[in-house]
Amino acid sequence: CDRWILSRFNQTALEVNQYISSYSLGEAARSIYEFIWGDFCDYYIELVKPRLLGEEELSKSTAQSVLLSVLIDTVALLHPYMPHITEEIWQVLVSADAKTSLALQNFPQPNRDLINSELEAQFKLIFEVIRTVRNLRAEAEVKPSQKVKIILQTENQTELIALTSGSSYISNLGKIEEIIITKQVPDNLGQTLAGVANTVQVLLPLTGVIDLGKFKQKLQRNLTKIEGAIASTESRLSNESFIQRAPSELIANVKAELEESKQQEKILRSRLEELG
Repeated sequence: CDRWILSRFNQTALEVNQYISSYSLGEAARSIYEFIWGDFCDYYIELVKPRLLGEEELSKSTAQSVLLSVLIDTVALLHPYMPHITEEIWQVLVSADAKTSLALQNFPQPNRDLINSELEAQFKLIFEVIRTVRNLRAEAEVKPSQKVKIILQTENQTELIALTSGSSYISNLGKIEEIIITKQVPDNLGQTLAGVANTVQVLLPLTGVIDLGKFKQKLQRNLTKIEGAIASTESRLSNESFIQRAPSELIANVKAELEESKQQEKILRSRLEELG
C-alpha cells in the first residue's frame, strides 16, 4: 500500500499541476480534496494502522516515513488554497526555523516513475470490495465487532490476483474472520446476501451470523412500506389536476422519487428471494 499511496499522490500532483496551468482552479481543488479525504485519510491511514501498532520495526518505520512524506507534500499541494493553516502545519512537520516558509518552497511536482496505473486499479477493486462488504454488513445489521465469513467469486484472473494480494486489507477493514477467493461459488452455502464489485460477486453467508427469521420479517415490513409509497406516488401522478397545476420541477421530483422507490422495491424483493 506504500507504493499505491505514492502513486496516487504523484498522479494527483500531476493532475493539479495540469489544472493550474490551464487555470482550472476548481478542478485542481477537487483533485486535492478527493486525494486527502479518500485515498489518504479513508484508506491509507486505516491500512497502515496495524503496522504502526505492530512490533515489526522496519515495517513500522517505513509506514511512518511514507505517512510523513506524503503529508508534507500534500500540505504543500494544498497551500495555495489554505495558506495560513498549511503554513502552520508545515512548520511543525518539518521543524522549520523562523526564517523558513512553505510559501518560499517549490510547488510539488509529480514523479512519473512512481505512478503505477495497474497498482491503482488493483487497489480500486480492493476498496470496492471493502465498500460492498460494509454495505452487506450494514444491511444485515451485523454488529461492528462481529467477525464474518466472506466469499469472493470471479473468473477474471486479474481480479483473482488483485484480491489475493489484497486479502489482508479486505479482512482488516471489512472485519472478516475468513475470506474465500474462488472462481466458482461453493455448493450448499445456505442463505446469503450478495453484492457485486466490478465483476466480483461478494457473498455474505448469514447462517449463524444473524436471526434469519427476524431479518426476513424486517425486510418484508420494509417492502410493504415501499409498496404503499409506490401506490401513493403513482396515484398522485395519475391525478390530472395535480399534473396540470403542479410546477414542472415538482412533477420531475415526484417521478424521481417513484423511480427510487421502485429500485428499492426491486432490491428488497431480490433479498427476500435470496433468503428463500
